[in-house]
Amino acid sequence: MISSLGLATLLGGCLFEPRSAEPPTGGSITYFDQSQPQNVLANLEIAFQNRDAAGYERQIAADFSYEPDGDTQASYPDVDWSTWNRETEIAFIQSFFNNVDGIAANLNETVVSEGSTGTTAEYREIYAVTVTESGGFVPYRASVTFNFVLDGTYWVLSRWFDEQGGQDPETQAPRPTLGQRRGAFAASGGGRASG
Repeated sequence: MISSLGLATLLGGCLFEPRSAEPPTGGSITYFDQSQPQNVLANLEIAFQNRDAAGYERQIAADFSYEPDGDTQASYPDVDWSTWNRETEIAFIQSFFNNVDGIAANLNETVVSEGSTGTTAEYREIYAVTVTESGGFVPYRASVTFNFVLDGTYWVLSRWFDEQGGQDPETQAPRPTLGQRRGAFAASGGGRASG
């Protein structure tokens, strides 16, 4: 045994020679603590950009609700939006994240107003989200109200209200809200929000 180790050393160098590390197969995603509402909003953005449904889910309140804009309601009249809850939102996000190639998200592109009263907070923002799928880009833009609640010692999102679709800042072309994605999901039988 010792003679074969000596022979291997003479012929090809040390058996225990260091080698280059292999590239990592996956990385961890870093989120902010949920000690303030703006951290939750930043975490939602991180979850979108990384298509991390588990990270998104941790930001959502047990009594979460989603309210669509008027155009989405008109496009999907058979969807019972009053039943859109946490369970439906999580099912939607899992499907959405798994069926696109990439997402660029800025959930507070423009701050309209932000207010907090100790255990609740309301942020009115304009968001811009661009989805990459099927070799192309699909832009979404909307005025939105995000409501947050303090759940024990951490903040969570309790309500997402897409007020109305926005315009592309460069072309002025109208852009739909992410409600259109939610509506298509519900209309296809996803979640429990189909009527």
